[in-house]
Amino acid sequence: MIRVLASTISVQLQQKLLHREFWLQLFLERILPLLIPLLAWISIFEYAEADTLAGWAEKEMVAYYILVFLIGIFTDIQFHYEMSMMVHMGTLNQWLIRPITFLETALSYILARIVLLLIPGLTALLLCFWLFPSAFAGLSLASFWNALLVLPFALILFSLLSTLVGTFAFWLIKTDSIFALLMLVLEFFGGRLLPLDLLPSWLERISRVLPLRFGIAGPVEAILHPETTTLPPLLLGQILWCFALFALIILLWRAGMRRYDAVGG
Repeated sequence: MIRVLASTISVQLQQKLLHREFWLQLFLERILPLLIPLLAWISIFEYAEADTLAGWAEKEMVAYYILVFLIGIFTDIQFHYEMSMMVHMGTLNQWLIRPITFLETALSYILARIVLLLIPGLTALLLCFWLFPSAFAGLSLASFWNALLVLPFALILFSLLSTLVGTFAFWLIKTDSIFALLMLVLEFFGGRLLPLDLLPSWLERISRVLPLRFGIAGPVEAILHPETTTLPPLLLGQILWCFALFALIILLWRAGMRRYDAVGG
């Protein structure tokens, strides 16, 4: 089974590597936007002529957004788009008769995508080290260990969200707009646009229980402030949301398969 899964991952990688526009898209859409919020916050600090804003020092804010957008690069799974194409072009049939289940096929696609994202992700990380070396000066060994614990669950959360939206392809022609709207809302409450403690208190309370808080702000806080972050509640929240999203995927997949069989693809 492992050999079959590895072979499927290899096929997925080869298909992506053949398209040169894929690389252009990765670098232009994932790396260049990283600089925009960083330059914006640096300009705000310089204009305000302040050492801190709302309790955030300039170096901390820069480090926060670097980590947020690095997470964004590695979690750009886009399986919902692939799933939509398979359902509506009828290519889902060929995956249903493979020696591995479709969920294992989805896993192979997601793993292949993450391997590909290592290239722009590591490039962006090196670029940030070069442009903003002082932002990483406060990180410690505890930050590194926290990153190893919480970032894999962040990847799983984003992968499950993308897969969950992809299952709606059995009922909808396009899932891109749904995914974009969902991510716009969840990323706002997850801390991508602003650190959660800069939100109004009632919005912050809502954000604390939503899934992407455990995929964005929570992991970043654990990396930047390991001495004040309590890991068990964060890890528990990540695990619970992973199980909840996986359960929803299974329910929608089974319902979708009944519909897919009924209409013949």
